[in-house]
Amino acid sequence: MKTQEIIKFLAGMYSLLNNTQWRNGTQVPDPWGTTPAGLLTYTRYGYIFAVMNSMEPEKRPLNLTWPPGEQGSVEDWALIAKSSLSYSGPFGLNTSVPLTKFSGQVLHGPVVTGSMPSMVGVVQRRNYTVVERDGEVYLSIAVITTQVGARSEIWWRRVAKG
Repeated sequence: MKTQEIIKFLAGMYSLLNNTQWRNGTQVPDPWGTTPAGLLTYTRYGYIFAVMNSMEPEKRPLNLTWPPGEQGSVEDWALIAKSSLSYSGPFGLNTSVPLTKFSGQVLHGPVVTGSMPSMVGVVQRRNYTVVERDGEVYLSIAVITTQVGARSEIWWRRVAKG
């Protein structure tokens, strides 16, 4: 299957189901807590948009509004920042690894904008697995960060075909 056909197959909006993380082989709590939320969008034109955050009330101070003003403490804003992640930019496929529409490696980036400044300008390598079951499409994205011995497996369900 050609890369453009795989990109077209992956295109769509996905809703976050869960995230499992490990540090140095030991499972650790999800930074988004027990009630994560998020959307992952791949366009058929080769762009990715990702946003993930916690929906736990203790991680979502209700006194904060946008744009930021005088309300809320630095600690309240830090709590939001610590339990949120967003980024966007182009995406493609790593053609140096085996690729099918059901598995391979997607390259997010170089990231154009993101909530983590260290992600901007960097290509994020993500192994993917697609499972089709009962008319639904599920996407697993495996994130491996060798610098800190971290690994995440994030499961998404497609909610709209792109």
